[in-house]
Amino acid sequence: MSDQPTALPVRSEADGTDERLQSKIVDFTTPAQGMEVDTDNNAHVEIHGHKPDGSTDVVMRLSQLGVPNSDGLYDVTDNSKPSSSADIAHSRDAAPDETKQTLRVTAIAGEANSVCKDVSLHDGTGQYYDQDNPLPVSIEESPGSEICDYQTDTAVAKDASADHDYSVIDGNILLFTGFSASGSGKIKVEVQIGDGAVSEVFATKEVNFNSTANTNVNFTFPTPIKVVGTANSTTVRITLTNRDNSAQDLYSTIFGLER
Repeated sequence: MSDQPTALPVRSEADGTDERLQSKIVDFTTPAQGMEVDTDNNAHVEIHGHKPDGSTDVVMRLSQLGVPNSDGLYDVTDNSKPSSSADIAHSRDAAPDETKQTLRVTAIAGEANSVCKDVSLHDGTGQYYDQDNPLPVSIEESPGSEICDYQTDTAVAKDASADHDYSVIDGNILLFTGFSASGSGKIKVEVQIGDGAVSEVFATKEVNFNSTANTNVNFTFPTPIKVVGTANSTTVRITLTNRDNSAQDLYSTIFGLER
């Protein structure tokens, strides 16, 4: 009698109130390598893959919340095919959807270990700004208090001087933009900035003279002088000296923006 291909029957055993068929998943060649189930009844499964060149088997990483940990940072050895889930822009469309995610955002290494994303300003139609398509600009109110500090010194004697001081208090910053001074005769105008100490030491920043043809002195700094207030206040000082032959009234104004 020839052999007959028959299968062995599988029997279940009583397990509590049920009869169950118990089986385990093992490695085909090494049965001792079997899948484990923890106390939460969860099977332990590792998802494996290979590096882009197929040379090394690696395990997929998860975040602390258990979600896939996508790595978008390129590395020639460990991550030559990085995730592109970050900083992908939609091409301009009235109703952008997933099919419009076709543009990569670029950047460049900047100063002081910074990374700067590339930004390009265009108008609503996508045209860049140039001399034929200028960027519209509106002038708004200055972000601070506009300073116009005026002083009159009466009957200043010949060769005598008068100080016009403006104090910048602690926590404030004055952008000292310019000054004007005038007298009926010859004058000298010296501009000084204090160091903010209890007994201030002054540094001269500008000296001007008027003349018979130009009796007024009007000066605007090419770049405003930044004066930082201190606990003792920092002083902007204009010293006017009467260089005429008799006493005269002297007039001065300090201009700036304080915030």
